[in-house]
Amino acid sequence: MLSFFSQNKHLFWSADITKLDLQEHKQYIIHQVLQYGDLETIRMLKQVYSHNELVTTFVEHPRKTYQAKTFSFVKKHVLGITSPLDESNYVSVIS
Repeated sequence: MLSFFSQNKHLFWSADITKLDLQEHKQYIIHQVLQYGDLETIRMLKQVYSHNELVTTFVEHPRKTYQAKTFSFVKKHVLGITSPLDESNYVSVIS
């Protein structure tokens, strides 16, 4: 899995990629890829974590670091979440 991190260092700038653990740092990894990754990186993320793990992490452990458009895209199109979520828990500046 180190190859995933080393191929995508730009997504994990705030961490030492040699110390990232898929389970221990799951929330960080998922949010970083959902926020800053491209579609290919998101596909790779879906090979590491189940759809349920991605949705559960996104819903139960929000990070207030998303841009409004990114939050909306991830919620609707990447994760397929149709239930309302409080955008203020995710978006740092609501326009």
